[in-house]
Amino acid sequence: MLLRAVDVFDIYVEPFIYSGFRPPNQPYSYYYRSLFSLHNETLSVWIHLFGTIILITQIFSQILQVSMNSYSTIQCIYLCYNCIGACMMLLCSAQAHLFHSRTLADHLRSFYLDYFGISFYGFTSGIILYRFSHKQQFSTFTNETSYYLILSLLSLYSLSVACFCKTYYRRPYPFSHKILQCSGVLILYLVQIWPILNNIFYTFILSNNGRTIIKSEEKALVWHLIQITSFILSGLIFVARIPERFCPGSFDLCGQSHHAFHLTIFLTSFTQANAVFEDMHTISWNNVHYNWKKDMLLSLIVFILESITVFVWFHISRPTIERRYKVDSKKQ
Repeated sequence: MLLRAVDVFDIYVEPFIYSGFRPPNQPYSYYYRSLFSLHNETLSVWIHLFGTIILITQIFSQILQVSMNSYSTIQCIYLCYNCIGACMMLLCSAQAHLFHSRTLADHLRSFYLDYFGISFYGFTSGIILYRFSHKQQFSTFTNETSYYLILSLLSLYSLSVACFCKTYYRRPYPFSHKILQCSGVLILYLVQIWPILNNIFYTFILSNNGRTIIKSEEKALVWHLIQITSFILSGLIFVARIPERFCPGSFDLCGQSHHAFHLTIFLTSFTQANAVFEDMHTISWNNVHYNWKKDMLLSLIVFILESITVFVWFHISRPTIERRYKVDSKKQ
């Protein structure tokens, strides 16, 4: 039996969605089984599950294509690294939509893991783009250490500000909540995409400005252009809440903006992976060969720091949220 929005805590309810809510406080097995029934989270979960399968298929195809290259081992490491970051983001989001309405504690835990997946993928994609897609003449950060430090701090900021918004704002959220929540992801994305935007501008707008461009680089820039467009669309969809804004209650089970948001997020990661794969054909591998261990070590450090951040925020926010809804944590 599905519930209406008025029958559940408002923290579980998205704007303009009036029905299709699963009952809270059920066994975990109930929510696993709900994967195969229609409710207002079904498509949100399955879009990312199918997206994960597609990304894994994509990586196997790319690995087969580079298997005969001189630097095939390093290429495969980075291809897998990029795929793992993207799949973590999609799977963390899928589990959030599957379990978030079970209890308040599960809600916080699930969405903090969701924010973790987004922020960590923001970091890993920043590493990948720096290694393969940033052309030196367009790069803002010529110092590798500075770039990595800024990328790490912005990834932690993105995670922390999302957790802060979940803790200290309550529905109906003011517009300032949306600005603050999106600021971390947006800044993190702009830092890593700015050199690529410059490259696209000089290549397609200024007609190369006298610079020779090879076929692989041109294909990569087209893929980058698609992923930038997908990212912008995802942000607009996330903020605008179209189409349910104009017909509240009509898109509860299918067609709501969050379904389209998940689709554009998947498309962003898919096209970014294709762009990076094409960029790999245009760079010198000597520097990459000697730096891959450094990249993996730094990623592990950021992973640990973000895991600690999630743990700390969960223990800070859980008492606050449970007091807000007057729920005894011992019952959960």
